[in-house]
Amino acid sequence: MANAVVESASERVLQETLRFRAALPDLLKTHPGKWVVFRDGEVKSVHETEEEAYKAGLEKFSRDGGQVVAPVVEQPPIPITAGVLFNVA
Repeated sequence: MANAVVESASERVLQETLRFRAALPDLLKTHPGKWVVFRDGEVKSVHETEEEAYKAGLEKFSRDGGQVVAPVVEQPPIPITAGVLFNVA
């Protein structure tokens, strides 16, 4: 059962990360250089530091809440091969 919870939390974070990246162009206009707690496709809170954002996310959603704590900064693409992405080598 604990393993299913971890998978579920991991999947939630992955999906939220994808939503965060999709929202990033707009977030760069409204919250540049800030740290955000992002969940359910929207910014839940805005902070000056990573520590503040992390603590706020834990207080509001717990450790396995599926939120993303991230800086609102330009993120360069990370090139990876299909083999790495799909664990095929």
